[in-house]
Amino acid sequence: MNDLEVLQQSFANFNKATSSLQQAYADLELKFASINRELEIKNLELEATIAAKEDMKNYLQNILESLTNGVIVTDLAGNIETVNRCAGVFTAVTEKEVKGKHISLLFEDITPVMWQNVFFSGYFQGEAGHKVKLQGRTLEIFGSPVSARSGQTIGTVFIMRDISRIEKLEDMAKRTEKFASMGEMAANIAHEIRNPLGSIELFASVLMKEMPEERDRERVAKILTSVKNMDNKISNLLLFTKTNIPRSECVNVHALLKETLSFSKPLAKQGDVSLAFSPVEKDVLVSGDEEMLKQVFLNLALNALQAMPEGGCLYVSTKITSFDQPRASVTPFLEIIFADNGVGISEENLPKIFDPFFSTREGTSGLGLAIVHNILDMHKGAIHVERGRPAGTVFTVLLPLWEKKDELGAQPV
Repeated sequence: MNDLEVLQQSFANFNKATSSLQQAYADLELKFASINRELEIKNLELEATIAAKEDMKNYLQNILESLTNGVIVTDLAGNIETVNRCAGVFTAVTEKEVKGKHISLLFEDITPVMWQNVFFSGYFQGEAGHKVKLQGRTLEIFGSPVSARSGQTIGTVFIMRDISRIEKLEDMAKRTEKFASMGEMAANIAHEIRNPLGSIELFASVLMKEMPEERDRERVAKILTSVKNMDNKISNLLLFTKTNIPRSECVNVHALLKETLSFSKPLAKQGDVSLAFSPVEKDVLVSGDEEMLKQVFLNLALNALQAMPEGGCLYVSTKITSFDQPRASVTPFLEIIFADNGVGISEENLPKIFDPFFSTREGTSGLGLAIVHNILDMHKGAIHVERGRPAGTVFTVLLPLWEKKDELGAQPV
């Protein structure tokens, strides 16, 4: 075979190899096109999955932020990972401020050791939570472990519920039970004392007529005065034990409060006390006995004035509020607040302020606030007292709204 034939054979082989390469390249392009189509489909599916997961994440985050209970999630060491909006309101912090820090930072009276030894050891995993005082609220905290898919515990979720209003109503219910037994006992004692007291007054009156000496008559007069004072105290006691049934009528609370403050103006002016009234936007109606409620408001106003001997300000405000009653729906209430900046009440006297005969002022019967408590209990309402910030006293009255919810026209202050 000569050189020309060799060259021709080489070209033929080259063309054949080129043709094979072109066919392989065409096959490869088809495969790449198929792979690209599959990748595009997978990318679209992945994007849809990521979008769905992001939507679900946002949905769950919105649910978490919309809860009326506080939620805090920590790792196993107690370091904060998540704080929802409500928990931020309860603790006055944001997630950004406390993320990565120990949860005990939010509670002054609870040390890291207590959280580790008590709160992370299953203490919260029951029907009753742990109660703490924070930012003027009473919070009930429940805890539960957070588990991974493998079942391994990776942290703890804490649920915080504001039970301030429920606690106030529970306190009033306890006081009502105590007052019922005390009232029955007091009524029996009052009747037992009044009988011999009447005899003492009768015989003292006879003695006074028969006494010839002025000095002796003065002594008997003192006996009669003491008897009358004692009788007056017994009358107040019987008023406390008396269970009148209040009339159920439509009462415009704002008009009643304006009347009470108007009546208190002369005493307030005399004591250099200013009066301020901040009602909700429209007049609110409650169901009750107008005269009894007037007695409640007047008593609270006079108490506030007497608590400011050096002058000050009595601030009265109203707002609509609600709370969940056990085994019942959300009930709307009118909240009436009497706040003063007077001498205030000591911490040790706060639990006794509604007890019969308890008073920090001399010469008083100590039945005023006990009667106020009874009247509000008759109206299915409540009353709570707390120390003002930075000083003074705050009385909060709760009254159920008028069921028909008829509105009266606004009246000028």
